[in-house]
Amino acid sequence: MKFTQVIGLKNRLEEKIRALEKEKAMLLEEIAQLREVVALNEKAKNLENEVNELKIEVKALRDKIPKKLFQELIEVTSSLTEESEKEDFEECKNCQEEML
Repeated sequence: MKFTQVIGLKNRLEEKIRALEKEKAMLLEEIAQLREVVALNEKAKNLENEVNELKIEVKALRDKIPKKLFQELIEVTSSLTEESEKEDFEECKNCQEEML
């Protein structure tokens, strides 16, 4: 093997090594991203299951409350929410006036 052939072989091997190192880095990054996707998907599934279980429990509890009492409870809650929103609006309005 001649000296120039050795240099050519060395250069090809170095190029191959650089290409493989680049591909390795890209694959490792892809693996990390895919692992995150899998973990997020599992978390979403678990949360969906928890939410569904809570909805079932809420429905079961609502079914145990007489409809008339439940309607009164909704009206009281609605009234309290409106009052709270008015108070929040007034506080916000006062804050804006102070800033001016």
